[in-house]
Amino acid sequence: MPLLPRALRPSVIIRRKAIWSGLLGPSRMWKVVGIVVFGQGSIKKFFGKTPETISTQKIGANSFVNVINAKPMTKKQQKAAGITKADIKAQASADVAASWARKAADKPKRKVVKRAHKTAMMAAADRRAANKKAVKRAS
Repeated sequence: MPLLPRALRPSVIIRRKAIWSGLLGPSRMWKVVGIVVFGQGSIKKFFGKTPETISTQKIGANSFVNVINAKPMTKKQQKAAGITKADIKAQASADVAASWARKAADKPKRKVVKRAHKTAMMAAADRRAANKKAVKRAS
């Protein structure tokens, strides 16, 4: 629960003043303040890091798992850690396959076991692709 009502928050008051006195009024100072206040989001959107989708897998009827890296590593950090996007995708596939295997062990229905096998095969294919890229990069 916020301490101040929305209308009395300093950021809201500054935005309101920037709109009325600057953008809709004659004050140059408030126009600059308005550009700074309203431009920060756009600048962050264009120049900031955005979450990257690593993998998307279908889990069931109308169910998907999206693996997203909220704070992507820089190229330098990835190189230092020896991590590639293919490695991360392979690990995510392995995690999904493991969860399906646990579900198949709990409820050994034919459909669940079939899906667990399918996700295990996908995880193995992702791991092979990651290994191929690692070998190609090493040579």
